[in-house]
Amino acid sequence: MDKQIKQLFLVLSLLLFIVPANAYANSDLDGREDVFAFLKKAFESQVSLSEKSRTMKEIEGVLDPYFTKSYKSRFIEENVVGQESEYQTYGTDFALYFIPFYAFSEKTKVVEMENEIFVVEFFPRNTEGPVGYEDHYEGLKIVKVNGDWKVADYLYDEVPQEVINKAYPEKAQEQQQDADPVNEENSTNETFVFGPNFSTLKTFMELGVIFKNESRTLLFGLL
Repeated sequence: MDKQIKQLFLVLSLLLFIVPANAYANSDLDGREDVFAFLKKAFESQVSLSEKSRTMKEIEGVLDPYFTKSYKSRFIEENVVGQESEYQTYGTDFALYFIPFYAFSEKTKVVEMENEIFVVEFFPRNTEGPVGYEDHYEGLKIVKVNGDWKVADYLYDEVPQEVINKAYPEKAQEQQQDADPVNEENSTNETFVFGPNFSTLKTFMELGVIFKNESRTLLFGLL
């Protein structure tokens, strides 16, 4: 019996050496807290590239557990500089393809779709600081690649409307109400509103026009 246990322990130990350490790290994101933890690690991996010079292979190895091949290539092209074996990133006010500065709170929404996870946050207009921007949504699209979740796309004000509707149902309802046409059949009165057209007002007064139909209202005045 002891011999069998030792053999089983030996097999498990060999598996741990053969299978990469990150193989199971991102295989399952169970709920928003797991998603947030994953994105924080992804951001830390990007930031760590400024700490020292690395080879391009080393840089790709740092990013690989968290980003798809295409996303990783775009990030490197946009942010990594150097030559030969001396590559790293440098700080900037507006770095593309970095994980956004999410609040990671109730403001940050996680929307699970079929085989996709969207992380979205609304950023209100900002005119202070070196970089200003209008109201917009920023989102990340996370997909499964060979069983592991990885960041696949960065969405700056290009978040699918379906995702926004699920993330912010109250905003979707407001937009729907604003888009609904006025139902004239339910209106009991027909109202005409005239702005500051004094010649029209004078003409009506001179002619002594009187509407006796109570269902119609004529409003004069300044708007």
